[in-house]
This record gives sequence, structure tokens and C-alpha cells, in this order.
Amino acid sequence: MTNISTQILNALNRKKERLAAERLSNCFSTTWSHTGSGKTTTITNTGGDSCEPAKTTHTREDGGTSMNNVVYDGTTYSLPFDYAGYKAAIRTASLFVDPRGNPMPANLDTLVCKKGSSVAFKAKEILGAIKKGMIPESFDNDGTGVPAFKVLELDYLTNDAYWAMFDSSKALTDEYGFQHIESESNNLDPVNVVYKTREMQFAGHTIFQQGFNDVARCWVFSAGDSATT
Repeated sequence: MTNISTQILNALNRKKERLAAERLSNCFSTTWSHTGSGKTTTITNTGGDSCEPAKTTHTREDGGTSMNNVVYDGTTYSLPFDYAGYKAAIRTASLFVDPRGNPMPANLDTLVCKKGSSVAFKAKEILGAIKKGMIPESFDNDGTGVPAFKVLELDYLTNDAYWAMFDSSKALTDEYGFQHIESESNNLDPVNVVYKTREMQFAGHTIFQQGFNDVARCWVFSAGDSATT
């Protein structure tokens, strides 16, 4: 009984994590297809500005110049993750503005990537140098120009080269970024016993909604191919 209950709760949590990860894996698309138990559903992946999470033209409330949150170094979009890519991410986030067009830079402190991916390994490699105050991938004697960051490896991301970074002081609040709202947390339903066969049937349920808004003020994204926008 205990094992069955644990498996049901794990399945509910897995569903939430998978849906959240699929939204990130499809951050350059306005919709994606989610395959569940015997059913495929098309899920909309747009926020309040009618744009997908990663976009070079997020509209502003004041009608000013659109905002970009695809990693950009001034020449190339979607740089691979390395020291140059990290600096480009910081540059991109430094150009964020508030609804009136005033500077509102994000302080990127967390990297999101696929568990065991090339991005995850590269991040850990360059972090060693950064924490020592050295320039990663270089023999120069100059000090590093970027701060250390946390690495968040997710099981259900599907793209090895994709990576994103966020400002946890904004992205983990209920005002900006991705949102997960539960109206009913994980619940185990009463066991149903079939009268004739004495079969015991187990089930569980949860009610939640996921979405996002204002990701262009706390998140940056890259496909890692030096092309995707």
C-alpha cells in the first residue's frame, strides 16, 4: 500500500516537472505537443505579450522599442555556452527595461540546462576558474570579469545545447517569469474495491496551472547554435 501511494505521488510530481521542462525545451515556439496517457494535447506557449518565452521582439507596455531576451553579443544570437556566451548573456540582461523604458537589468545568477549535457559539463569547468578569479579557457593573467553562478540541471529537458539563465530575485517571485499555481496539491483518492472481484483500485489527482509573464525582464535563452532567434 505504501509503495503504491508513493508511486502515485511520484507520478503526479513527474507530470508537473515534465510539463514545466517542456515549456523550456520549446522556449522558441508558440505551441508544442504534449503526449500524455493515451492523448496528445497542443499547449500554447505565449505570455501576456503574445510572444513565446525566447523572443527578440517582446513588446513593451509603453509602446517603446521591443525587448530581446535571446542571448546576443551584438553580432550573434544564441551563442553556445562558454565564457563568451556567459558574457553575452549578462550583456543581454543588462539591457532589460521596466514598463516605462527605464533601465531594469537582471542579475543572472542561475544557469538552467539538461542534466548531463555538454552545457552542464562546460558550466562546471568554467566555474572552477571563475571562482578562483581567473579567466576561463585562457592563459591570460587578467582576472575574470563575471560572477560565479549556480547550475540547475533538469532531468526532462530534451536539447543538449539549449541553455538559459535567470535572476532568482525576480524569476522566483509571483510577479515575473514562469508561474506554477496549484489550486489543489497532490491527493490520494480513496481506494475503490470492486465488489465482485475484490480488486483494489488506486488513484490520485492534482489541479494546477502553468504559464509565464514578463520573462523578458528576468530570463535569457540560447539554442546554442549561434543562429536561432
